[in-house]
Amino acid sequence: MTLDILTLFPEMFDAPLGKSIIGRAADKGILTIRTHQIRDFTTNRQNQVDDYPYGGGRGCVMTAQPLHSAWEHARALHDGKTRTIYFSPRGKVFTQSDAIRLSRDYDRLIFVCGHYEGVDQRFIEACVDEEISLGDFVLTGGEIPAMAVADAVCRLVPGVLADESCFMEESHWAGLLEHPHYSRPEVWQGRVVPEVLRSGDHAAITKWQRKQAFLATLQHRPDMFERLLFSRGDLKLLGELLDETDDPAVREALSVFHTGRITVRETSERDVKGLRKLFADPAAYVASLAPPALTDYSIYADDHGFCGHVGVRLEGNIALLTCSILPHAKGKGIDTFAIAEVLGKLFALEDVTACHSADDLSPDLVRRIGFRRDETGIFVLTRDAWMAYRTS
Repeated sequence: MTLDILTLFPEMFDAPLGKSIIGRAADKGILTIRTHQIRDFTTNRQNQVDDYPYGGGRGCVMTAQPLHSAWEHARALHDGKTRTIYFSPRGKVFTQSDAIRLSRDYDRLIFVCGHYEGVDQRFIEACVDEEISLGDFVLTGGEIPAMAVADAVCRLVPGVLADESCFMEESHWAGLLEHPHYSRPEVWQGRVVPEVLRSGDHAAITKWQRKQAFLATLQHRPDMFERLLFSRGDLKLLGELLDETDDPAVREALSVFHTGRITVRETSERDVKGLRKLFADPAAYVASLAPPALTDYSIYADDHGFCGHVGVRLEGNIALLTCSILPHAKGKGIDTFAIAEVLGKLFALEDVTACHSADDLSPDLVRRIGFRRDETGIFVLTRDAWMAYRTS
């Protein structure tokens, strides 16, 4: 990975990127990090890089010429796949997924650090591929964002850290915050390291860490928790957390995850009694089903009885899913379990390549199972996405 940084203050990068893990990786040749003083590329005697803005207003704007000349110089130093990033308040807020993308997809990055009131829009249009922001606040220049993004990206480059697990188990890698950490001594100011971490039972420790990561994310970043995609194993852990916690807020948030046994079976005459709550003539409805092209699955839960049904309509290689849950069973995660079970049955059929979500399914629900919107706005789950969900 090669990183070229266009800046008015190159000396600011010496310590953050020249020491510790990033510095050692550069010394080994794993990373190449260069700073370029934008003033060196001016064509005026004063090395002036800014001027008054057209249209008036306070402050000055960085002019296009020195920025473009510095950018062309940096670009000529390397032939690999390059992306130019300008740090701007109007840019997309940087996340761990961006760090992963930039480290994986590009051989070289060029960072442009602005100052004053910004840079000439024509340079952005001509040279910048992407604008990035650290958040909804203002800094005096782009150097601090450049340092942060450089560190986040470079540490993901193979060989920079000792092992991939060093970053794959950290906060934000899979949309979760990390579990709590403890070190010696075993007791500090009356606070004891959790017993499971001292047990030597690696399976129990892994389970505890996963549950604590869920808990930390729920408590500190509920916005992240709402976007999580849960495997069936994860749903079981969330049910256990619900049983273990006394925190009212956590219990309320986890109450949607059903912990009892759920049965999903192909609808038949024996389900007519329950179907009366959904259909005016359930017997006729059941008689109209023609598996596998027209199939329904009835849902039962130990503590709720008949809960609803999942409908399947096969059209060629595409399955369209619908779901109806009775009021007494809503808000308990039963629909998530049931749809996941039906998807398993559908993708076991060789002819089914994808599933579409009907309008009656909650967008949040189908996202958690792996559905994503296609270019037409329809939620679609491919066979590959389902396999990723099933094995997660």
